[in-house]
Amino acid sequence: MSSVNHVAVFLKDIFFHSRTGRLSVKKKDTEKYFFFYEGKPFKVKTNVKSERLGEILFKTQTIKPEIYDRIDDYITSDQPLGETLKKTGIITENDLKEALAFQIRESLLNVFSCFDAEISFQERKDLKPPDEFPVVDIPFLIDYGIRRLKYDSVLRKFFLGKKVSLKNRKYEHFLTDEEKILLDRFSTTQIIDQMAIPARFSNESFFKALFLFYCLDMIDVSAADTSYRKDDYNKEKQGKETISQAEARLEEIKELKSTLRNKNYYEILGVSRVATEEEIKKAYFALARKYHPDCFPNGFGNEALINEVFDLITTAYRTLSDPGKRKRYDAQLAEGAQDSVDDLVKKAEIKYRQGRTLFQQGLYEEAIIFLEEAIRLRKNKPDYYLLLAMAEAKLPAFKKKAEEDFLKVIEMEPWNPEAYLGLGLLYLGEGLKIKARKYISKALEIDPEHHQARAALEKLDGEKKKGGFFSFDLSKLFKKKK
Repeated sequence: MSSVNHVAVFLKDIFFHSRTGRLSVKKKDTEKYFFFYEGKPFKVKTNVKSERLGEILFKTQTIKPEIYDRIDDYITSDQPLGETLKKTGIITENDLKEALAFQIRESLLNVFSCFDAEISFQERKDLKPPDEFPVVDIPFLIDYGIRRLKYDSVLRKFFLGKKVSLKNRKYEHFLTDEEKILLDRFSTTQIIDQMAIPARFSNESFFKALFLFYCLDMIDVSAADTSYRKDDYNKEKQGKETISQAEARLEEIKELKSTLRNKNYYEILGVSRVATEEEIKKAYFALARKYHPDCFPNGFGNEALINEVFDLITTAYRTLSDPGKRKRYDAQLAEGAQDSVDDLVKKAEIKYRQGRTLFQQGLYEEAIIFLEEAIRLRKNKPDYYLLLAMAEAKLPAFKKKAEEDFLKVIEMEPWNPEAYLGLGLLYLGEGLKIKARKYISKALEIDPEHHQARAALEKLDGEKKKGGFFSFDLSKLFKKKK
C-alpha cells in the first residue's frame, strides 16, 4: 500500500476505492476492528474500555447513570448491546446511530498518533451493509486526525525521492489559505527533493501538509525520474525570469484580473467553443508558462494576486478538459443557467441552518463542513463566520482558525459584541489573559448589559479558581440577551 504505516493511509485506500472488509489495528494490548462496506464504516469492535458502546452512551448522556451502573445486565450473547437497549426502549434508533458514529470516530482518531501499530485490511465479501449507516465523514476525519497528529520523520522519508502532481481539489475547503497556495504549486509536477519549502511553512508543517494532501487523494505521488531531475530541472532553473521580466508579467496579470471574472472559461483560455482537448491543453500550458506562481522569483511578492489569477485559469482548464464537466458547463452557457444571486443566497442559508443544527447537537466537526460550504456560497455574512468560529473553538486542532474567523467577523462588523466576546473567551481558554481582557472589555464597551461578557470579566478580575476559566458556553452567544 505505502511505506507509511499509518491509519490515514489505510482509510484513504478504503474510502476512495470503496472497499468492503475489516481494518484491524493492534498495538501492545490494544486491539480494534473496523468494518467497512463500500468504503463506509458501520461498526467497530474495541477492547479499549473508554471506547465501548456503553461508555460512549454514558459519556454523551444518552443513558442515565443508573442504567450505566447496570450495563452488564443488558449484554447478551445473541445480540449487540445497542440492539438490546433499543428494544427495551432505553435508547432510540437515532440514539444508537449517533452513538455508533461517535464510537467509530473516537476509536479511529485515537490511533492517529501511532506510526508503529500493526495495521492490516482484509477484504470480506461476506459483510452485509446495515439498514442505515452511522454518519462518519472519513475525509473530515482524515483532516482532523492529521492536523492534531504529532510530526514523525517517517513523513519526510516517504516524500523524499518522490515527484508530486495535483490530482484534484475536491477537499480544498478543508485547507488554510497557505495550504491552498502550496497545493496549487503542484499544478505542475514538483520533485520534493528540489522544492523550496514556502516561507510560511516549517519543515514539519510542510511534510504534514503533503501527507494531508496525499491522504485526501488530492495529489499523485510517485518515484522521481532521475533523468528529469538532471536535465529538465536545470533547464527550469536556468529559465527563471529576471526581476524586470517578472514585473512586466505582473502588469499583465493585473490587467487580466480586471477582465477574467467577466469571461467564460473558453475566453479565459483563449480558445473557441469547439476547441479540441489537445487545443485546450496547449492553451492552458502556454498560460501556465507565463503566469504560474513558480515562474516568478522567490520573494517577488504579490503572491495573492498571482495565485488568484492562475487559480481562475486552472479552474477553466480543469472544467473544459473533463468531458463531463465540459458538457455541463456548455449547457449552462447555452441556457444562461448559472445560479442567480437569489439561488446562491437560498443554498447558503440552507447550509447555514444545517450547520447550526449540528452545532447545537454538539457535532462540531460536521457543523464546520456545512458552515464552510455556506461561506463559500455567500462570503459576506458575518453570522456564518461567527458560528463557524464558535464551532472551531470547540476543537483543539482548529483554535488558530477560530481566531482568524472571529477576527474576520470583527472586521466585517466592528460593532458586534459577540465576536469580541467569542475571541476573548478563546484567548482565555488558551491562558492569554491580557488579550482575553482586551476583547471581553471591548464587548462590554459595545454592550454594557451583556451578562456573559460581564461574568467573564468578573471572573478574570476575581479569584482564579482551580479548573481554569474556559467554562463559558460559546453556544450562548447566539441566544438573545434579555
